[in-house]
Amino acid sequence: MPRIKIEDVLPSGERISIVLEGRELSEKRVSQILELLRILSGGVEREGERTSLSEIIWDAILDNFGNGAWFTCRDLYRILNEEYGLSLKMNSVATYLLRFFKRGLLDRKGQGYGVRYRVIAPLVFKR
Repeated sequence: MPRIKIEDVLPSGERISIVLEGRELSEKRVSQILELLRILSGGVEREGERTSLSEIIWDAILDNFGNGAWFTCRDLYRILNEEYGLSLKMNSVATYLLRFFKRGLLDRKGQGYGVRYRVIAPLVFKR
């Protein structure tokens, strides 16, 4: 019997797993499920609206720390949960901060739990 398993992670961090199984599994049904996932993940973009989690987190950084102030992963985690309604894990937030640092968007100092970040100066004035 044919079986298709589709898994996705929404921008909010929620995981979705769908299993389609049956003798008469149609391409149309699979297309409908993929369209549903696209809608749930914010794939239907309205003009000026951010859709990826990376863009939402970067906007939160610029809105709250774009003045060049130093911040920690915990500071950003709190803002994303309280102000943006995102229920992310702390290690997910830390991963995004590391990615932004590696892309040259953030400065970083300290080690371990004492790591602090700030937006690189030339980027502060671009917004």
